[in-house]
Amino acid sequence: MTARNKHLQSMMRPYESSQHAVVAFQLVDGKVTYLHSGSNVPDVLCEDWIFEIGSITKVFTAILLCLLVEEGKIDPQAPVRDMSDTLDDVPAWITPNRLISHTSGLPNYVMPLWKALLRQEPDGPYAAFSRADLIAWFQNRRSGPRPSADRHVYSNLGVGLLGEAMAIMEQKPFIDLLAEKVTGPMGLKDTTDHLDSDQKSRFATPKTTGGKSVQPWTFQSLAAAGCLRSTARDLALFAKSVTRAIDTPETSLDRAIRKSAVPLLGLGPKGAMTPTAQCSGWLLMTPDKQKPGFLFHNGGTAGSSCALYVSPEREAAFAILSNNGVAGNLWGSTKLNWSNPMKRASELFAMV
Repeated sequence: MTARNKHLQSMMRPYESSQHAVVAFQLVDGKVTYLHSGSNVPDVLCEDWIFEIGSITKVFTAILLCLLVEEGKIDPQAPVRDMSDTLDDVPAWITPNRLISHTSGLPNYVMPLWKALLRQEPDGPYAAFSRADLIAWFQNRRSGPRPSADRHVYSNLGVGLLGEAMAIMEQKPFIDLLAEKVTGPMGLKDTTDHLDSDQKSRFATPKTTGGKSVQPWTFQSLAAAGCLRSTARDLALFAKSVTRAIDTPETSLDRAIRKSAVPLLGLGPKGAMTPTAQCSGWLLMTPDKQKPGFLFHNGGTAGSSCALYVSPEREAAFAILSNNGVAGNLWGSTKLNWSNPMKRASELFAMV
Protein backbone atom coordinates (compact mmCIF):
# COMPACT_ATOMS: atom_id res chain seq x y z
CA MET A 1 0.00 0.00 0.00
CA THR A 2 1.32 3.45 -0.93
CA ALA A 3 2.00 6.15 1.63
CA ARG A 4 -0.91 8.15 0.17
CA ASN A 5 -3.31 5.25 0.61
CA LYS A 6 -2.14 4.73 4.19
CA HIS A 7 -2.72 8.42 4.87
CA LEU A 8 -6.20 8.27 3.35
CA GLN A 9 -6.93 5.10 5.29
CA SER A 10 -6.07 6.93 8.50
CA MET A 11 -8.53 9.71 7.54
CA MET A 12 -11.28 7.09 7.20
CA ARG A 13 -10.96 5.97 10.84
CA PRO A 14 -13.34 8.52 12.46
CA TYR A 15 -16.11 7.10 10.23
CA GLU A 16 -15.30 3.44 10.80
CA SER A 17 -16.81 0.61 12.84
CA SER A 18 -17.67 -3.02 12.17
CA GLN A 19 -21.32 -1.97 11.73
CA HIS A 20 -20.75 0.75 9.14
CA ALA A 21 -19.61 0.77 5.51
CA VAL A 22 -16.89 3.27 4.62
CA VAL A 23 -15.58 3.85 1.09
CA ALA A 24 -12.91 6.26 -0.08
CA PHE A 25 -11.39 7.08 -3.44
CA GLN A 26 -8.20 8.82 -4.43
CA LEU A 27 -7.68 10.44 -7.84
CA VAL A 28 -4.06 11.03 -8.84
CA ASP A 29 -2.61 11.39 -12.34
CA GLY A 30 -5.97 10.46 -13.84
CA LYS A 31 -6.04 7.12 -12.01
CA VAL A 32 -8.63 6.30 -9.35
CA THR A 33 -8.07 3.88 -6.49
CA TYR A 34 -10.72 2.79 -3.99
CA LEU A 35 -10.50 1.74 -0.35
CA HIS A 36 -13.21 0.36 1.91
CA SER A 37 -13.67 -0.94 5.44
CA GLY A 38 -16.35 -2.18 7.82
CA SER A 39 -19.56 -3.85 6.70
CA ASN A 40 -20.28 -4.59 3.04
CA VAL A 41 -23.10 -4.14 0.57
CA PRO A 42 -23.24 -7.78 -0.64
CA ASP A 43 -22.12 -8.69 -4.17
CA VAL A 44 -21.41 -5.10 -5.20
CA LEU A 45 -18.07 -3.39 -5.85
CA CYS A 46 -17.41 -0.83 -3.12
CA GLU A 47 -17.13 1.99 -5.67
CA ASP A 48 -20.77 1.34 -6.61
CA TRP A 49 -22.23 1.43 -3.10
CA ILE A 50 -24.67 4.32 -2.85
CA PHE A 51 -24.63 6.72 0.10
CA GLU A 52 -26.50 9.86 1.07
CA ILE A 53 -24.11 12.76 0.38
CA GLY A 54 -26.14 15.45 2.15
CA SER A 55 -24.79 18.95 1.77
CA ILE A 56 -22.34 18.03 -1.00
CA THR A 57 -25.53 18.55 -3.01
CA LYS A 58 -24.87 22.28 -2.58
CA VAL A 59 -21.84 22.04 -4.88
CA PHE A 60 -24.05 20.65 -7.65
CA THR A 61 -26.65 23.35 -6.97
CA ALA A 62 -23.93 25.98 -7.32
CA ILE A 63 -22.77 24.57 -10.66
CA LEU A 64 -26.36 24.59 -11.91
CA LEU A 65 -26.64 28.25 -10.89
CA CYS A 66 -23.36 29.12 -12.62
CA LEU A 67 -24.54 27.33 -15.76
CA LEU A 68 -27.83 29.26 -15.86
CA VAL A 69 -25.79 32.44 -15.39
CA GLU A 70 -23.52 31.32 -18.24
CA GLU A 71 -26.61 30.78 -20.40
CA GLY A 72 -27.84 34.29 -19.64
CA LYS A 73 -30.94 33.11 -17.80
CA ILE A 74 -30.03 34.43 -14.35
CA ASP A 75 -28.39 37.63 -13.16
CA PRO A 76 -26.61 36.50 -9.97
CA GLN A 77 -26.74 40.05 -8.53
CA ALA A 78 -30.45 40.64 -9.21
CA PRO A 79 -33.16 39.92 -6.62
CA VAL A 80 -34.27 36.28 -6.53
CA ARG A 81 -37.85 37.48 -6.58
CA ASP A 82 -37.27 38.73 -10.14
CA MET A 83 -37.03 35.06 -11.22
CA SER A 84 -40.78 34.50 -10.72
CA ASP A 85 -43.86 36.32 -9.45
CA THR A 86 -44.27 33.36 -7.09
CA LEU A 87 -41.30 34.71 -5.13
CA ASP A 88 -42.60 38.26 -4.62
CA ASP A 89 -42.36 37.96 -0.83
CA VAL A 90 -38.62 37.22 -0.82
CA PRO A 91 -36.75 40.38 0.36
CA ALA A 92 -35.21 42.44 -2.44
CA TRP A 93 -31.65 42.15 -1.10
CA ILE A 94 -31.66 38.35 -1.45
CA THR A 95 -29.84 37.50 -4.67
CA PRO A 96 -28.58 34.20 -6.09
CA ASN A 97 -25.02 35.18 -5.17
CA ARG A 98 -26.03 35.87 -1.57
CA LEU A 99 -27.82 32.53 -1.35
CA ILE A 100 -25.00 30.42 -2.74
CA SER A 101 -22.39 32.25 -0.63
CA HIS A 102 -24.45 32.04 2.60
CA THR A 103 -24.67 35.83 2.99
CA SER A 104 -28.43 36.21 2.54
CA GLY A 105 -29.17 36.61 6.24
CA LEU A 106 -31.56 33.65 6.14
CA PRO A 107 -31.39 31.17 9.03
CA ASN A 108 -30.08 27.64 8.62
CA TYR A 109 -33.55 26.16 9.03
CA VAL A 110 -37.16 27.37 8.96
CA MET A 111 -37.64 27.17 12.73
CA PRO A 112 -35.45 27.42 15.83
CA LEU A 113 -33.31 24.33 16.43
CA TRP A 114 -35.10 23.40 19.65
CA LYS A 115 -38.43 23.25 17.81
CA ALA A 116 -36.90 21.13 15.05
CA LEU A 117 -35.57 18.70 17.65
CA LEU A 118 -38.99 18.43 19.32
CA ARG A 119 -40.62 17.76 15.94
CA GLN A 120 -38.14 15.22 14.62
CA GLU A 121 -39.46 13.41 11.57
CA PRO A 122 -38.19 9.93 10.58
CA ASP A 123 -37.60 11.11 6.98
CA GLY A 124 -35.54 14.11 8.11
CA PRO A 125 -36.22 17.75 8.98
CA TYR A 126 -36.95 18.80 5.37
CA ALA A 127 -39.26 15.98 4.25
CA ALA A 128 -42.58 17.76 4.77
CA PHE A 129 -41.53 21.30 3.77
CA SER A 130 -43.28 21.93 0.46
CA ARG A 131 -43.12 24.78 -2.05
CA ALA A 132 -46.32 26.16 -0.52
CA ASP A 133 -44.66 26.05 2.92
CA LEU A 134 -41.61 27.86 1.56
CA ILE A 135 -43.71 30.64 0.05
CA ALA A 136 -45.83 30.90 3.21
CA TRP A 137 -42.66 31.13 5.34
CA PHE A 138 -41.62 34.28 3.50
CA GLN A 139 -45.16 35.69 3.56
CA ASN A 140 -45.32 35.27 7.33
CA ARG A 141 -41.75 36.29 8.09
CA ARG A 142 -41.06 39.67 9.61
CA SER A 143 -38.24 40.94 7.45
CA GLY A 144 -35.31 42.37 9.38
CA PRO A 145 -32.72 44.90 8.20
CA ARG A 146 -30.61 44.17 5.15
CA PRO A 147 -27.62 42.11 6.35
CA SER A 148 -24.03 43.02 5.57
CA ALA A 149 -22.76 41.46 2.34
CA ASP A 150 -19.80 39.96 4.22
CA ARG A 151 -21.81 38.42 7.09
CA HIS A 152 -21.53 34.69 6.53
CA VAL A 153 -24.26 32.48 8.04
CA TYR A 154 -24.56 28.93 6.69
CA SER A 155 -28.12 28.40 5.49
CA ASN A 156 -29.77 25.22 4.24
CA LEU A 157 -32.90 27.29 3.81
CA GLY A 158 -31.05 29.75 1.58
CA VAL A 159 -29.61 27.17 -0.79
CA GLY A 160 -32.93 25.32 -0.80
CA LEU A 161 -34.67 28.54 -1.82
CA LEU A 162 -32.16 29.03 -4.64
CA GLY A 163 -32.79 25.55 -6.00
CA GLU A 164 -36.55 25.99 -5.84
CA ALA A 165 -36.30 29.41 -7.52
CA MET A 166 -34.37 27.84 -10.41
CA ALA A 167 -36.95 25.05 -10.61
CA ILE A 168 -39.84 27.53 -10.70
CA MET A 169 -38.12 29.62 -13.35
CA GLU A 170 -37.39 26.61 -15.56
CA GLN A 171 -40.78 25.02 -14.82
CA LYS A 172 -39.49 21.60 -13.80
CA PRO A 173 -38.54 19.88 -10.54
CA PHE A 174 -35.11 20.75 -9.19
CA ILE A 175 -33.78 17.19 -9.50
CA ASP A 176 -34.95 16.95 -13.12
CA LEU A 177 -33.31 20.27 -13.94
CA LEU A 178 -30.08 19.15 -12.26
CA ALA A 179 -30.10 15.86 -14.19
CA GLU A 180 -30.72 17.64 -17.49
CA LYS A 181 -28.09 20.33 -17.02
CA VAL A 182 -25.36 18.89 -14.76
CA THR A 183 -25.35 15.28 -13.61
CA GLY A 184 -26.62 13.85 -16.90
CA PRO A 185 -24.06 15.57 -19.15
CA MET A 186 -21.32 14.58 -16.68
CA GLY A 187 -22.33 10.91 -16.86
CA LEU A 188 -23.16 10.64 -13.15
CA LYS A 189 -25.64 7.77 -13.38
CA ASP A 190 -25.96 7.15 -9.63
CA THR A 191 -26.09 10.77 -8.44
CA THR A 192 -29.78 11.36 -7.83
CA ASP A 193 -32.39 11.56 -5.09
CA HIS A 194 -34.75 8.72 -6.08
CA LEU A 195 -33.32 5.24 -6.51
CA ASP A 196 -34.52 2.59 -8.93
CA SER A 197 -34.61 -1.10 -7.94
CA ASP A 198 -30.98 -1.73 -8.93
CA GLN A 199 -29.79 1.35 -7.05
CA LYS A 200 -31.79 0.38 -3.96
CA SER A 201 -29.93 -2.95 -3.91
CA ARG A 202 -26.65 -0.99 -3.75
CA PHE A 203 -27.75 1.53 -1.14
CA ALA A 204 -25.87 1.49 2.17
CA THR A 205 -28.62 1.75 4.80
CA PRO A 206 -28.07 4.90 6.88
CA LYS A 207 -27.18 4.21 10.50
CA THR A 208 -26.57 6.11 13.70
CA THR A 209 -23.11 6.04 15.24
CA GLY A 210 -24.37 3.17 17.41
CA GLY A 211 -25.29 1.12 14.35
CA LYS A 212 -29.08 1.55 14.47
CA SER A 213 -30.70 1.78 11.02
CA VAL A 214 -32.52 5.05 10.31
CA GLN A 215 -34.66 6.27 7.44
CA PRO A 216 -32.91 8.07 4.57
CA TRP A 217 -33.74 11.76 4.46
CA THR A 218 -36.18 13.02 1.86
CA PHE A 219 -36.78 16.54 0.57
CA GLN A 220 -39.38 18.67 -1.16
CA SER A 221 -38.75 22.41 -1.66
CA LEU A 222 -35.32 22.38 0.00
CA ALA A 223 -33.93 19.57 -2.17
CA ALA A 224 -31.06 21.72 -3.43
CA ALA A 225 -29.60 21.84 0.08
CA GLY A 226 -29.03 18.11 0.52
CA CYS A 227 -31.16 15.63 -1.43
CA LEU A 228 -28.53 13.71 -3.42
CA ARG A 229 -27.21 10.17 -3.04
CA SER A 230 -24.09 9.08 -4.93
CA THR A 231 -21.22 6.59 -5.20
CA ALA A 232 -17.46 6.82 -4.92
CA ARG A 233 -17.30 6.04 -8.65
CA ASP A 234 -19.57 8.98 -9.55
CA LEU A 235 -17.80 11.41 -7.21
CA ALA A 236 -14.43 10.38 -8.66
CA LEU A 237 -15.77 11.06 -12.16
CA PHE A 238 -17.16 14.37 -10.93
CA ALA A 239 -13.83 15.35 -9.34
CA LYS A 240 -12.01 14.49 -12.57
CA SER A 241 -14.41 16.72 -14.49
CA VAL A 242 -13.88 19.55 -12.00
CA THR A 243 -10.08 19.48 -12.27
CA ARG A 244 -10.23 19.33 -16.07
CA ALA A 245 -12.81 22.11 -16.37
CA ILE A 246 -10.87 24.45 -14.09
CA ASP A 247 -7.67 23.84 -16.09
CA THR A 248 -9.07 23.92 -19.64
CA PRO A 249 -12.77 24.84 -19.86
CA GLU A 250 -14.24 23.97 -23.24
CA THR A 251 -18.03 23.94 -22.79
CA SER A 252 -20.57 26.12 -21.00
CA LEU A 253 -20.77 23.46 -18.28
CA ASP A 254 -16.97 23.57 -17.92
CA ARG A 255 -17.10 27.33 -17.55
CA ALA A 256 -19.84 26.99 -14.95
CA ILE A 257 -17.71 24.52 -12.98
CA ARG A 258 -14.77 26.90 -13.17
CA LYS A 259 -16.94 29.84 -12.04
CA SER A 260 -18.17 27.81 -9.07
CA ALA A 261 -14.59 27.59 -7.77
CA VAL A 262 -13.96 31.36 -7.78
CA PRO A 263 -13.79 32.76 -4.21
CA LEU A 264 -16.60 35.17 -3.39
CA LEU A 265 -15.90 35.95 0.25
CA GLY A 266 -12.90 35.57 2.54
CA LEU A 267 -13.67 33.89 5.85
CA GLY A 268 -10.21 34.32 7.33
CA PRO A 269 -9.08 37.03 9.78
CA LYS A 270 -10.34 40.47 8.66
CA GLY A 271 -11.89 38.93 5.57
CA ALA A 272 -8.71 37.24 4.32
CA MET A 273 -9.06 34.54 1.66
CA THR A 274 -6.95 32.20 3.81
CA PRO A 275 -7.27 29.80 5.46
CA THR A 276 -10.89 29.64 4.23
CA ALA A 277 -12.84 31.34 1.46
CA GLN A 278 -16.44 30.83 0.37
CA CYS A 279 -16.91 30.07 -3.31
CA SER A 280 -20.20 29.21 -5.01
CA GLY A 281 -21.07 26.16 -2.93
CA TRP A 282 -17.48 25.07 -2.41
CA LEU A 283 -15.16 26.19 0.37
CA LEU A 284 -11.60 26.96 -0.72
CA MET A 285 -9.28 25.70 2.02
CA THR A 286 -5.65 26.72 2.50
CA PRO A 287 -4.76 25.46 5.99
CA ASP A 288 -1.02 25.61 5.19
CA LYS A 289 0.28 28.27 2.79
CA GLN A 290 3.25 26.01 2.04
CA LYS A 291 0.95 23.25 0.75
CA PRO A 292 -1.63 23.23 -2.05
CA GLY A 293 -5.09 24.60 -1.37
CA PHE A 294 -8.18 22.59 -2.20
CA LEU A 295 -11.93 22.82 -2.74
CA PHE A 296 -14.00 21.17 -0.06
CA HIS A 297 -17.52 20.30 1.00
CA ASN A 298 -18.87 17.75 3.39
CA GLY A 299 -22.32 16.36 4.07
CA GLY A 300 -24.20 14.67 6.84
CA THR A 301 -27.64 13.27 7.61
CA ALA A 302 -28.94 11.31 10.59
CA GLY A 303 -27.26 8.19 9.22
CA SER A 304 -24.60 9.20 6.71
CA SER A 305 -21.44 11.33 6.67
CA CYS A 306 -19.11 12.15 3.81
CA ALA A 307 -16.48 14.62 2.62
CA LEU A 308 -15.12 15.61 -0.79
CA TYR A 309 -11.74 17.26 -1.39
CA VAL A 310 -10.48 18.47 -4.81
CA SER A 311 -7.12 20.10 -5.57
CA PRO A 312 -7.21 21.68 -9.06
CA GLU A 313 -3.55 22.68 -8.64
CA ARG A 314 -2.48 19.04 -8.22
CA GLU A 315 -5.24 17.64 -10.46
CA ALA A 316 -6.03 15.33 -7.59
CA ALA A 317 -8.99 14.55 -5.37
CA PHE A 318 -10.28 12.20 -2.73
CA ALA A 319 -13.50 11.56 -0.86
CA ILE A 320 -14.79 9.56 2.08
CA LEU A 321 -18.36 8.22 2.12
CA SER A 322 -20.01 6.35 4.98
CA ASN A 323 -23.38 5.22 6.28
CA ASN A 324 -22.38 6.44 9.74
CA GLY A 325 -24.24 9.45 11.16
CA VAL A 326 -21.05 10.98 12.57
CA ALA A 327 -22.08 14.49 11.52
CA GLY A 328 -25.35 14.23 13.46
CA ASN A 329 -23.76 12.94 16.67
CA LEU A 330 -22.05 15.34 19.08
CA TRP A 331 -19.34 12.92 20.23
CA GLY A 332 -18.80 11.54 16.73
CA SER A 333 -18.43 14.99 15.16
CA THR A 334 -16.13 16.05 18.00
CA LYS A 335 -13.83 13.08 17.35
CA LEU A 336 -13.87 13.89 13.63
CA ASN A 337 -12.89 17.49 14.35
CA TRP A 338 -10.11 16.33 16.68
CA SER A 339 -8.66 14.34 13.79
CA ASN A 340 -8.07 17.70 12.01
CA PRO A 341 -9.23 16.60 8.53
CA MET A 342 -8.30 19.91 6.86
CA LYS A 343 -4.67 19.62 7.93
CA ARG A 344 -4.57 15.95 6.96
CA ALA A 345 -6.10 16.70 3.57
CA SER A 346 -3.46 19.37 2.97
CA GLU A 347 -0.77 16.82 3.86
CA LEU A 348 -2.28 14.25 1.49
CA PHE A 349 -2.33 16.65 -1.46
CA ALA A 350 1.27 17.60 -0.70
CA MET A 351 2.20 13.95 -1.30
CA VAL A 352 0.92 14.09 -4.88
